[in-house]
Order: sequence, then C-alpha cells, then structure tokens
Amino acid sequence: MNDSGGSPLARKRVLVVCMFDSPHTARYLSQFEDQDLDFLLFPSSPHRRIHPDLERLLSSSRSAGFQLAPFARYYGLPLWLLDKFANNFFRGSLLKISISNFQPSIVHALELQNAGYLSLKALSAGKPKGLRLMVTNWGSDIFWFQRFPKHKAKLQKLLELADIYSAECERDILLARNLGFSGVTMPVIPNAGGFSDAVLDLPRQETGARKTIALKGYHGWVGRAKVALNAVGELAPELSGYQIVVYSANRSVLKLAKQIASRTGLEITAHGKGALSHQKMLEVFAQSKIYVGLSESDGISTSMLEAMAMGAIPVQTSTACCDAWFKDSGVAVREITVQAVKTAIQQGLVLSEDPDNAKTNRKTIELKANAEDVQKIALTFYN
Repeated sequence: MNDSGGSPLARKRVLVVCMFDSPHTARYLSQFEDQDLDFLLFPSSPHRRIHPDLERLLSSSRSAGFQLAPFARYYGLPLWLLDKFANNFFRGSLLKISISNFQPSIVHALELQNAGYLSLKALSAGKPKGLRLMVTNWGSDIFWFQRFPKHKAKLQKLLELADIYSAECERDILLARNLGFSGVTMPVIPNAGGFSDAVLDLPRQETGARKTIALKGYHGWVGRAKVALNAVGELAPELSGYQIVVYSANRSVLKLAKQIASRTGLEITAHGKGALSHQKMLEVFAQSKIYVGLSESDGISTSMLEAMAMGAIPVQTSTACCDAWFKDSGVAVREITVQAVKTAIQQGLVLSEDPDNAKTNRKTIELKANAEDVQKIALTFYN
C-alpha cells in the first residue's frame, strides 16, 4: 500500500470486491487516486489477468493506496471453479478473513451477481460493528436477474443487508427498493466514470465524411449482436460503400460477420473481445455515422455514451436506460428482431444526416457525463 504519511487511523479503509480484469473497475477506482483512502481489492471473478490500468493504480505514488488481497493474483480462476459447486464457500471465507484483517469501514461490491453474492456469503453471519456494506448495480444485475427465483431470493437478502446502494439508472433505484433495500441511495452516475477533456477534445470526422457503422459484437446470454449483423446483411444494397466495424465480437459473431461479408460483398471488419484498445474504439466512434448496440438487458451502455461523445448516432436497445440520454437524437430499439433492427438502422442513418443531432448528444455528454462532475459525485460515496 502506498504510504502517504500521517496516521493510518486517519485514513478511511475501503475493501472493494471487484473484477480485476475490467476496464470499468480501473476507471472507477482511478477517480479516487488523489484521496486519502486506502483500498484493498478482492477478486470477484475468474480473472486471467489484471487490467493494465489497475496495475498502474497498484504502483501509483499518489495519495490513495491500492493493494490486492494476499495471493489474489493467483486464486481467481481456481477458487472460482471450486465455488461453482461450493456456493462461494472458499472465496467467501477468504473475503471474511480479509475483512477481519483489513478492518475496513466500508465493503463495496462493484456489481451484484459476483461481487455482491460473494459479499453476502462473507457477511451472512452479520457485519462487524461499524462496517457498512455498499453495493453498486452494474448493467443487468437486477433488471435481468430478478426474473429468476433463485437470483431474486439472493438479491433480496443482499439488498436487505446493504447499507448503501448506487446505480447508473433511476430504473434500478426503484427496482432495488422494490426488492427490500431501505438504506441510502447515491446519486445516479455512470459506473465507469465520466469523460475527460482529453477524450472530449479528440478529433472527430465531420458528419458528411463519415462512412462507418460501429456494431457491438457481444452475443450471449443478453447480447444480441447476431440480430444486428443479420439486419445489416439484409440492408446490404443500402449500405454499399459503408465500412461495418464489429468490435468485442464472440467467436460465433466473428464467423457470422465473415459469412455475411462473403455473401453480400459488404466491407465488414470484425474484432474479437479486447482486440481494440479503448483509444482505438474512440477513434472508430469518431468516424462512425451510427453505433448499433443490442442487448436484452443493460444499465448505461458505456459504448453508447462513448459513441454519443464522438458524434455517432446511437441505435441502442431501450433496456439500456437510453431514454434518459436521448429522445429524438437517437433510436431506442424496443423489439429485438431483424425487421425492427433494420428499421432502426435506417432511422439512425437518417438522423445522422442532420449535424444538430450529434451536437445535441454531445451536449448531453458534456452536461451529464463530464469527468469533473461525475468525480465530484463519486467522491461522496465513501463519506
């Protein structure tokens, strides 16, 4: 842990249960780098690596101290596999030991189904005196999982135990209350932090010069990239001359993209998960007419916000709280079918022809998601 001088008792200790390989974790924690706080980080998922931005925080010489729980670099995947059959017994026990040794004033679970359930296991016998549990809803944590009885029961127990709750959608505040949360709710902000001036000042192509369509490539338990790709394929005559950039694609999405490109002659470039850096993704959005993101469930889509900041018109499923971010300057997809998505893409392309729509979205990001204002709110979380 970094030594910032002064009595360690004067510094608040926060134990964060989080995904070590997530850029969102690193971006959230980086907001506290200049604060007199000591963080102990405990893994919530089967990480195979620690995100480079998190590694940077661990060696930072600024005010906040960041350290990993003992041996946490090594037991993420093995113990996660064991706990699949042991109901979080092993990692729950280790987390309980870490809480006892570190003696934090706050345990913060960054996400519910991994970090939250793990915290519930560690604190099931009761919280130590003076300890508060904070839980942050990420993405689909309640909106999607409350429909499954086993998850709903766990969510109710977790939310009844929690003292503080944060989310990036007002929708999820109401859902938490409905499931029994009675503590303090924090202001709604993007979980991954806001946009810095350096990002907002990146060069962006003029509306008329853009000939790219960005498409989020997640397809799985909630992602629906294949529907978007099939819609693109059926729109091939209209999209001739466009470059379709698919990013963060699953293996099956990479295969489908190749097939559609071969069948239609469209220029489709597909990149697997993690293949494009954050900087490169921003550059793609800065050249795109529209961004297409489909999911059965989500919180705020960080990609959607990045696209809006870079001037791409969002075509986003309404499950992602997008109604709070745009009205007439983007397209909310309310039915995930090829026909509905075809229509949404066509509508998005029409909206992209009017520069005022991109300007409206840009202003929204500057007002609601600039880094300075978001950080000011985040810094109140541990007070």
